[in-house]
Amino acid sequence: MNYTIDELRESVNSIPQFIFDKEKNIFDIGTRGFYENPFTDVLAYILDSKSEYKRRSLFLKYLLKDSFSQEIVDSFIDQCNTTTQHTTNLGNRIDLILHNKRYLILFENKIFHTLNNPLDDYVEDINSKYPHLEKFFVIMSYKTEHVPPGWNYINIQHTFYKILKNPLVKLNDKWDFFVNDFLLQFSDKNKLKMEQHITEFIEENFSQILDAKDRLDHYIVGLAEQIKSETDIRGYHINNRNWARKEIAIRFYPFPDEDNVTLIFQADGKLNVSLYYYVNFTQYSADIQAYLGPHKFKLWKEGNICCFTLSESLRYNTIQDAVSEVLEQIKNMRTYYADKIPEKVDFTN
Repeated sequence: MNYTIDELRESVNSIPQFIFDKEKNIFDIGTRGFYENPFTDVLAYILDSKSEYKRRSLFLKYLLKDSFSQEIVDSFIDQCNTTTQHTTNLGNRIDLILHNKRYLILFENKIFHTLNNPLDDYVEDINSKYPHLEKFFVIMSYKTEHVPPGWNYINIQHTFYKILKNPLVKLNDKWDFFVNDFLLQFSDKNKLKMEQHITEFIEENFSQILDAKDRLDHYIVGLAEQIKSETDIRGYHINNRNWARKEIAIRFYPFPDEDNVTLIFQADGKLNVSLYYYVNFTQYSADIQAYLGPHKFKLWKEGNICCFTLSESLRYNTIQDAVSEVLEQIKNMRTYYADKIPEKVDFTN
């Protein structure tokens, strides 16, 4: 299905944003920082009444308040015993149990795995072993789970993010720092397969996204072909693997070798132009920068070649202006080599 430009613009403008930027934490060290067992063990310590974490009550409140009554929340703030890896009579293991003299909450924690646990066995075992307690059953997960009747659902990332951003979560002692890193680790958008609001947006706008992507791909190729036809360059390449993920780069190759002029669609909406002269940096960089204009392009060394990029204040707002710069720099590159290093490039190929 095709959509109007206004319809596509409306969809693009409504794309939801990820809620959290990654910050390094102690759980990044090693290879098991995002597995379910360590997650459960740390969570159990934080919630247990014997925990040395001073803001345990706040953590419990945010974890439970959207799913349970204030009376139940207060009871666990007053007294909370935790049990991990509880074994049922059939040999299945329950991740985490919170219990006190009146209530019991069973948690099944899902990080990356699909929910296919023997939940009926969990319920039957807990009912038989704790008949005197009022019992509740919870799935904690990163993605929306269609939990069976009688079960509650808690989103790990969104809940932990709320705790992390609460102004009462301060960093005063070692346990504050430890729990802060725990919250950082499990609020990390990069570890999350797909946030629910992103999933919903894609499901609701999938055909528009495909249409917009198809139009963008055709536009970028058409623009590259236009510049190729106007300059008679050897060829072009759209986005190499080491380019920034949110940017589009078109490298234009005027010669048979790797020298290129690159048009960059930046994530901030600006258009940049970078130049790559494959000649000895020490010998030629100062001369090329003087030729291009010392205040127009910034110089850096990549390997031993000469690289230049437009100064930030000179980057373009319109494609027409950026394309004019690309055409000018292709011409400049050819002129420079013709004048200074004619033997480097065979213009007939």
